Amino acid sequence: MTTTVILLLLLLATAIIAGCPKYNAPIENCCCLGFNTSVFKKRKSGVYTMVNFCGVKCYDAEVYCDNVNGGGGWLVVQRRQDGSEDFNRTWAEYEDGFGRLTGEFWYGLRALHCLTGQGGWEMRMDIKLADGTKVFLHYEQFQVASAQDKYKLTVGGFQGTTSDPMAGHNGRDFSTKDIDNDQHPSHNCALNGGPTVPSGGWWYTACWNINPNNLYKGYYGVFIYDRWNILPFVEMKIRPINCTI
Repeated sequence: MTTTVILLLLLLATAIIAGCPKYNAPIENCCCLGFNTSVFKKRKSGVYTMVNFCGVKCYDAEVYCDNVNGGGGWLVVQRRQDGSEDFNRTWAEYEDGFGRLTGEFWYGLRALHCLTGQGGWEMRMDIKLADGTKVFLHYEQFQVASAQDKYKLTVGGFQGTTSDPMAGHNGRDFSTKDIDNDQHPSHNCALNGGPTVPSGGWWYTACWNINPNNLYKGYYGVFIYDRWNILPFVEMKIRPINCTI
């Protein structure tokens, strides 16, 4: 997946792909695939090719699509499930993306901005807590700003099965272990997933109420139900707000 995303970023940087110009047309026919609605309904969740990725005509990219949860049509952009991937990464790695689409991964800040930077996207998190409780968080607005704006997050319109742990992260810049943009007065939140324990990149406040990129099964995963909870499984996904299947 990382190779795919890096190639995409190089192509976007030049905006010249086999003679096809970059354009700003919306992604049509829902989610990831460019399939029409009737075809997409028949598709299972898994890795597919998204045509004209990010509005770049003639460029295709691999994506993982969830066609099960929340009505389906979701492009998965983050997953933790077994601790196999190191999320204690640099700014450049979080920009480019890392991991495997069929395992643990982060799709990349540049891709998130390219897709959502003009607005019109929603976001969902599917979570399983250590005691087996399943939780979903759904946001009607999800937007990631440009690198110049430190990939600032806009998120709102919450619905879900718990209180909203993302509310305090709205309007925050992204931080990593080597670039500290958080609001904490004395330390870098991306280096503090617990006592002297490194965390991972995220839109920190001082420091967080939820951090899917924290040390895997770290104690401070998400604050809901009036307590801190470990996150054995979390999947973060996005789709256009006008997506209907």
